[in-house]
Amino acid sequence: MSAMLKPVKNRSLSDDVADTLREAIFSGRFSPGSPLREMHLAKELDVSQKTVRDALVKLEHYGLVVRVPNKETTVTRHSRREVRQRLELRAILEEKAALDAAKLMTEADHAVLESRLHLLNEFCRSAKYFEAAQADLDFHRYIWLRAENETLYGLLDKLAVSLFAFVSIMRSVCDTGLEFTAEQHRVLLDALKSKKAARISRAVRGHFANSYDDFLNSDVESLEEMIAQRAG
Repeated sequence: MSAMLKPVKNRSLSDDVADTLREAIFSGRFSPGSPLREMHLAKELDVSQKTVRDALVKLEHYGLVVRVPNKETTVTRHSRREVRQRLELRAILEEKAALDAAKLMTEADHAVLESRLHLLNEFCRSAKYFEAAQADLDFHRYIWLRAENETLYGLLDKLAVSLFAFVSIMRSVCDTGLEFTAEQHRVLLDALKSKKAARISRAVRGHFANSYDDFLNSDVESLEEMIAQRAG
């Protein structure tokens, strides 16, 4: 019998720095588009530049920052036009992924999605914006995965990661509630279980209807403008 492995609990210093920077982004200290300078941050946090650089790589993975190696790192930002364009493409691809996945999903797959929905619901109830965004993304990634189309998965992941980061920052800084998030995912999951194409398509299209409305229906062109407008 193989020995039982113990969970790894040690965290690196870059993990702590990443958490600190993430909280600063979500609190609005670093607004969308703001530059994050490694040397300045290293001095302020009393760590090495390499530690800051490693932390920024982690944040890039979550879509919270955009890095141009050897040039600059900025907090993720999208114009209203960019958000609309990404959403339009994502809606088309997400519908295909959901329709394809539903044909292949078993009760075991539905159980996995139920578990992920439960976790999402818990984060929404406690207003943990970053954790809710990651649980939301994990829920969708499982659907994309079960569509068994690697190209489709890659396209959706590239389109969606920064959108999830964008909307979670918007909700956090603008103090937007998460009460409808889990409910929308319940509708989508029930549609997938039904395996009825029309119902799935309707659920996917409805899924995108509310999350970005505050921004898309506003008269501002960027999230930082929205934040400044609400602060004023």
